[in-house]
Amino acid sequence: MMDGVVVQAGGHVTLLFSIHSKSLLARNQGSRGAGLCLEDGVEVSVKISDNDSDKITVTHVDGQPFPKGANLYADLLISFREIFNVDSNVEIDVRLELPISQGFGMSGAGLLAASLALGEVFDCGDEGQLARLAHRLERKHSGGLGDILGLWAGGCELRVTPGSPPFPGKAFGFDVGCPALLVWDPDGSTHTGTYIDDPEWKAKITEAGDSAVSRLKKYDWNQSIWEMLLDEADRFALESGLLEERERAKLLSIVLEQADESMSCHLCMLGTSLIIVPKKLHNIPDYGELASRLRSLGLGVLETILQ
Repeated sequence: MMDGVVVQAGGHVTLLFSIHSKSLLARNQGSRGAGLCLEDGVEVSVKISDNDSDKITVTHVDGQPFPKGANLYADLLISFREIFNVDSNVEIDVRLELPISQGFGMSGAGLLAASLALGEVFDCGDEGQLARLAHRLERKHSGGLGDILGLWAGGCELRVTPGSPPFPGKAFGFDVGCPALLVWDPDGSTHTGTYIDDPEWKAKITEAGDSAVSRLKKYDWNQSIWEMLLDEADRFALESGLLEERERAKLLSIVLEQADESMSCHLCMLGTSLIIVPKKLHNIPDYGELASRLRSLGLGVLETILQ
């Protein structure tokens, strides 16, 4: 047992996905799809406390307190105690490195980091058990479907079987290691549950996502697939209907007008946000001038690294 630890988990951007949430068991729920793991995400510190009660604090990327965010980690702590039979009080400090509800996988990253930190502090569980616990809590809160499985695979990942890691979910990834630019509308955000719990959206998204995965999994999953993946991401945005929403279409139009030909712009599922990546992995753009122009238009902008 340790006095305290700090664990950081990167965020995750989904480019295309299907919804598989009918199973009664959370470990079988999830998504098939493809996405990108980010270096920036959520940092969680956990330490044993001598106080009479737990203390959970969550801080937004802008440094402002986020009291409502503590509910997610309080539920995780309850489940962790039930599984591993620990009763010490703890202090959990969660620092978000990216905005919430913008398709950057903040709930998945935060739950995974917190679960791993609790496991390390109390010397309980292996990484698979702790990742499965995080996945179960994310499904309970409808915070995401495949973010934790994607983070488990790492890099640029393809999720071929829905569910929690390390099983029954199945995914594999390859390293990218290049800069990317995240862009979002500060006045627009969407909770994932708005879509994954709606029958009409589920049907359109799942048909488009499963078709994309069926095409992608025919090829070796390595850097040679990059340009095909970007094409499939654009096709998914159209076929799923998600690009038809006015706010997303407007944001994409603004960014496309400002970006140059070396950059590829894609919707983050599911936020009012985009990720801008190199069109070709051997030709890395300089995002500095673009970032300045987009900030001058009132957009949120952050440069990160793809794992």
